Amino acid sequence: MKSIFVLEERAIGQIAAGEVVDRPASVVKELIENSIDAGSTHIVIEVGNGGSDYIRITDNGSGICEEDTEVAFEKHATSKIRGIEDLVSLHTLGFRGEALPSIAAVSRVELSTRHRSEDFGSFLNLEGGVLKERRRITRSVGTTLEVKSLFYNLPARIGTIRSKSTELRHIVDVCINYAVINPAIKFELFHDDKTIISTLGNGKMLDAIVNTYGSSVANDLIELKEPDTSTRFNVRINGYISKPAASYGTKKHLFTYVNNRFVRSELVERAIKRGYMTLLPKYAYPFAVLALSIDPGEINVNIHPKKHEILFYHSNDVFHFTAGAVSTTLRQADLIPEVVEREKDAVEALDFSTLPQEKKAPVSAQTSFHADMDTDVPDEGRLDICSVPLYQVLDSYIIAQSEADDVIMIDQHAAAERANFERLIDRYGQRIDKQTLLRPYVPELSPHQFYLIRENEEALRDMGFDIERLGDDSYIIRAIPVVFHGMIGEDEITDVIVQLVEESGKREERIRVLFSTAACKASIKAGEKLSYDSMRAIVAGLRNAKLPFTCPHGRPTMIRLTKKEIEKRFKRR
Repeated sequence: MKSIFVLEERAIGQIAAGEVVDRPASVVKELIENSIDAGSTHIVIEVGNGGSDYIRITDNGSGICEEDTEVAFEKHATSKIRGIEDLVSLHTLGFRGEALPSIAAVSRVELSTRHRSEDFGSFLNLEGGVLKERRRITRSVGTTLEVKSLFYNLPARIGTIRSKSTELRHIVDVCINYAVINPAIKFELFHDDKTIISTLGNGKMLDAIVNTYGSSVANDLIELKEPDTSTRFNVRINGYISKPAASYGTKKHLFTYVNNRFVRSELVERAIKRGYMTLLPKYAYPFAVLALSIDPGEINVNIHPKKHEILFYHSNDVFHFTAGAVSTTLRQADLIPEVVEREKDAVEALDFSTLPQEKKAPVSAQTSFHADMDTDVPDEGRLDICSVPLYQVLDSYIIAQSEADDVIMIDQHAAAERANFERLIDRYGQRIDKQTLLRPYVPELSPHQFYLIRENEEALRDMGFDIERLGDDSYIIRAIPVVFHGMIGEDEITDVIVQLVEESGKREERIRVLFSTAACKASIKAGEKLSYDSMRAIVAGLRNAKLPFTCPHGRPTMIRLTKKEIEKRFKRR
C-alpha cells in the first residue's frame, strides 16, 4: 500500500512558516529587515496586545512597484539576489524570499505601498496566503504592512504565544537590536498606542544606545578602537563596550553585528571576554555593542532561516582581531570605578558600590593568559596615585589621594593579588617548575574528584604535579608546582587540583588559574593591619602593574571618589 505522499501546498506553506515565524517578534524582525533593505530613514512599528491583535510596520523606503506586489508573496521571490553566486557579495539583510509568504500563510495581511517611480500606490489583502482584494490607492512613497490574527489558521500555534508582556518584551528586544546598529534610521515603537521606543535617527550610535537603554548605561561605555593587529582580509570594527565595573551575570547585554546583521556568535562573544582578560570575573559579561564590517565572501549567513547564526571562514583571524580591539580599547581607558550619587534627592552615606550584577547560572567563557603577559601600558597611562599620605580603614582598605586630588580607595588584598600575579608571570612565563614534597601526600577523594583527576592526569603533570595512580580509587602526590611552595597545606592541595581540572580551557587558561590561585595565597588578606611601609609597597605594586584595575579573578582593586563629588556631597557646589 502506498504510504509516501506529497504534501499539499497549504500544508507546505504553514510548515515552512514555522521555521521563520514562531511568535509576533519574528514578524517584526522580518518586516524591519525589509524596511531597512528598502533604504528607509524612518520606521514606525505599531503592535496591539503584544502583537497578537495586530502588527503594523510603516516605512518611507523605496516601496514596491505595482507589478511586484503579488509576486512578493510567492515562495522564494526576492529582489535581493538573482542566484546562489550573489551570496558571496550580499549587502542586504534579507535574501531567502521566505518572510512575506511565511507571514501571509499564517495570518491576515494588508499591504499598502507605493514605489518612488509610480504616481499611485497599490493595496493588497491576503488571508492565509490567498489574495482576496487588490486595488490602486493614493498614498506617499513607502510601505505599510499590517499583520492581523497571527496563527488564526493554526490553533495549536496560538497556544504557544505567551502573555502580552512576554511577547512585547521580545518585540522590544528586536527593535532595539536594529535601532542600535542603524542610528541613522529613526525608529518608533508603539504598543496599544503608547510610545515604547523613539530614537533620534541622527546617525550617532551612542545616542541610539541612550534612547533605548538610558544614560546610566551610556555613562559606563567606551568607544571601541581599532586593534594594532592586521588580518589577511579587510575587516573593520566599531561600537562601544562597558568598563569592567559595569558587568552582568549573563550574555544578554552582548549585542554583536556582522555587516549590520544582528547575530549570536559564540566566537565573537568569546573574543570579547578574551579582550577583557582578567578585568572581569570568569562568569561576568560586559555591556557591549560590537559591529564587524567584513567582506561578504568571508562569511556564510545562509545557515538558518532566521539568519541569527553566521559562519566565519577565517574564524581565528576574526577572533584575534576582535579580542585585540577590546584589549586595545581597555588599555587606553581609565577604568577605576567612580563613586557617584545614585539618588538625586537622597541624603545618605557614601555609596562605594559598583553596578549590581545579575546572578544567573554560570556560562563557560575563556580569558587570556597571553594577554596578561603581553599587555604593554605606556608610561603616561600609569596610575596617578600618590604614595603619601596613606591610611588604612576597616583593616581592609587603603585610602590614598590622586594627583588630581581625587580620593582612591584600594582593596588591599585585591591589589596585592594583582601585583603578585604579574610578578609570577614575569618570573615564570609559561614555565612550570616542580617542588618535591618532604612527605608524599595521599588525598582523600570523592568518586567525582577521583574521576576528574583520572581524566586529567596528563594536564596535572603538565601543571607541575607529580601524581601517580595508587590502587583503584586513590592517587599519591609527590611534588607540587613551586609557586605553591610554603603557601598551601595538604588539605588545600586537593582543592587546587580540583579547581585546575575543572578549568576546561587550554593550557594557558590552566596556567592563569594556577598563578592566580598562588597569587591569592601569597597576598595580604582583608582584616590584616598594615604598617605604613606595607601600604606603600601595595600602592607601588599597583602603580607598576600592567592591568591594575582588577585582581586576577576580576574583582576591582580600587574605586575613585572624585573631588567634584566630594564637594557636591558637602554642598560646596
